[in-house]
Amino acid sequence: MFSSDLIDSLLLAAVAIWSARQQPAARVPISIQIGILLPDGEKAGAVAPGRYLEPMAGTPEEAPLAAPGGHGLRPDVGTEQRERLLAATVDLVSKRGYRNTSIDHIVKTARVGYVAFYELFDGKEDCFLAAFDRTVAETKAALAEAVAKESLWPRQMAAGLSRVLDLVAADPARGRFALIEVQAAGPSAYARYEVTLDEALPILREGRKFSPEAAGLSESLEEAVLGGVVWIVQQRLVKGELDDVEALLGETIQIALAPFLGDAEAKRQAEETLRERSSRE
Repeated sequence: MFSSDLIDSLLLAAVAIWSARQQPAARVPISIQIGILLPDGEKAGAVAPGRYLEPMAGTPEEAPLAAPGGHGLRPDVGTEQRERLLAATVDLVSKRGYRNTSIDHIVKTARVGYVAFYELFDGKEDCFLAAFDRTVAETKAALAEAVAKESLWPRQMAAGLSRVLDLVAADPARGRFALIEVQAAGPSAYARYEVTLDEALPILREGRKFSPEAAGLSESLEEAVLGGVVWIVQQRLVKGELDDVEALLGETIQIALAPFLGDAEAKRQAEETLRERSSRE
């Protein structure tokens, strides 16, 4: 479990990230903001733009241009091709990075022609945003299902974190796509990423009802806490350290709850959640 000092350090790092978010002109990918370590130990901030941590083996060659014609896809064909394009976008971007993924790569991997691609999307960014929106919608649905089983705020928070981490561990590529690469996909993608994170702030703010020191808590506390949780998950994704979900869950529960409930109660909530998970296995 995290010590109080380490939790404080994470919150300080999250405040720094939050401060950077207030300066749109200075925004850079989160991996550069917080100096994520690459597998060989060097800092991402020192890496030349365009370098990604896990280049895909066997890069697809440029796809041939589709034959003219073919406009007006049948609904069933359009739906199937759209699904293949979205899946290919998530897979490729998670491996190559957004900037190093082209429409050529996407259509080749999805086995869809150019004409069909442009029937469905305006371009690479439009396809990426559609894939991101679907990922967010499916995650929200899973979260709602998990949280609905709990009535108290601390248990809802623990259940929500449990479900999110299970989803990320089950599909790290999708997690990397939605939590890391989205920040390098341009202003529209970054704005949607921020909006998605900000939707969690009112839920976190409910924790003030459980704090005897609520009146003295910083106005930006919830953003700092959320930033801390997201930061540690991003770190684990980049370094490929998602084998021990139980330990990560205990840590993130404590980060999320300690500022409102205190260290001892946050630790108790984390331990209770882990016991419940263990009993279901």
